Amino acid sequence: MKYMLDAGLRASGCQLARRLTLCLMLLLPSAVSARGGIEAGAFSAYTVARIELLGYRHTRPYVIEREIRTRVGEALQTTTLAGDVQRLENLDIFSSVRVELIAEGVDKVRVVYHLRELPPVVPYISYDVGDQDGWSFGPAVKSVNFLGRDVFLAGYALFGGRTSYLIDLVHPWMFGDHVSLDLDASRIVRQNDFDGFEETSSEFTPRLGTWFGDHLRSSVALSYLRFESDLPGHTLSVSDVDDLFRVGASIGYDSRDDWSNPNRGWWTETQAWKTGGVLPGAGDFWTLHLDGRRFQSIASGHTLVFSNLLSLQSGRIDEDVPQYMDYHLGGANSLRGYAVDDLGHTLFGTQQWLTTMEYRLPIVAPTEISVFGMSADLGLGGTLFVDGGLAWSDREDLDLGRARFGVGAGLRLLIPAVDMSRLEIGYSKQGFTIHFATFSKMRAQRLRLR
Repeated sequence: MKYMLDAGLRASGCQLARRLTLCLMLLLPSAVSARGGIEAGAFSAYTVARIELLGYRHTRPYVIEREIRTRVGEALQTTTLAGDVQRLENLDIFSSVRVELIAEGVDKVRVVYHLRELPPVVPYISYDVGDQDGWSFGPAVKSVNFLGRDVFLAGYALFGGRTSYLIDLVHPWMFGDHVSLDLDASRIVRQNDFDGFEETSSEFTPRLGTWFGDHLRSSVALSYLRFESDLPGHTLSVSDVDDLFRVGASIGYDSRDDWSNPNRGWWTETQAWKTGGVLPGAGDFWTLHLDGRRFQSIASGHTLVFSNLLSLQSGRIDEDVPQYMDYHLGGANSLRGYAVDDLGHTLFGTQQWLTTMEYRLPIVAPTEISVFGMSADLGLGGTLFVDGGLAWSDREDLDLGRARFGVGAGLRLLIPAVDMSRLEIGYSKQGFTIHFATFSKMRAQRLRLR
């Protein structure tokens, strides 16, 4: 099982830590109120007289105002107003966003945005679970709106199945057209069962990104990875310590309506990394990811999701590419229906292809919950899925007859600012397998969470 980040994404210790911030609060007795909608039809010919922002306490006003495209003096547009609400919800710092329209005179309207914030800073007990490492627990602190600037900042220390120390910072809009900074730093000690050694990995990865219009994305990144083995023969370096320096870039397209729980739109990304070679340190190989996801609405809250991920690496294992950077299939975040400890020993390689189709249906729509003056929104959904996958290193192993497929069903607990937790039952030629994981499967497979 490989836990070092591929494509410079967050270290796997973040996988479950991110969703415990509010869960303990949500288990207490609470008052529930429905999320507000927009009823703008009666005001479609009115001119916007004023815009008011109510309910926020910690968030800087400019963070809210830059997401609002409804303008004073212009005609009220229902689609623009709905877009305002969606952009504010996508910030993941509010438990609810509601718009109130108040007539002023004969043909003017006042637009009032009612906002309720998530707790700005929360200390809590976090946990992490993996198919191989099992459970880990430890203290954590997280801010989804650090300094009121829509900055995500979190720190974790987890102990048990593995030992993890992680710091995660995301500033999604520093200046310009969504110029962003993403910084990941981690140190993880775990038993690498696939390769048979105790693995100590450290990472420091800063990434700068920007937008081009509403949908195009691009980023550049630098990354330093350090791998240490307690046994000889598992690193490229004879010292049993590999220092890997990487530089990467990506370009993508994102037209999803809701970033937390998409119902329609596309998310695609092409990302390339160069490790070693002209750069200092061990290794000399390229990594290319071609990742595409389609979200197709088929009814209110019902969504079909199609996903394909192709990951390619140049070079030979133990010569150019370290053995701990190959792909092992199976498990909740790769090919459901198989346990990674079973399939991962036979279906692995430096290249992988993963495909998924999911039918997502709502059970409990995301609902705002208030506890002791603090608010969050929580939802529950169901899913039916089909997974397929193939891994290979040599060209002769690129045979669709070696591909494996699994089917199943599960539940998805939707948690604000952190994505989701999943409980699923998969079925394959090996029989039934129970999976528990976090993040959507499509996101977690890029994080190489096993």
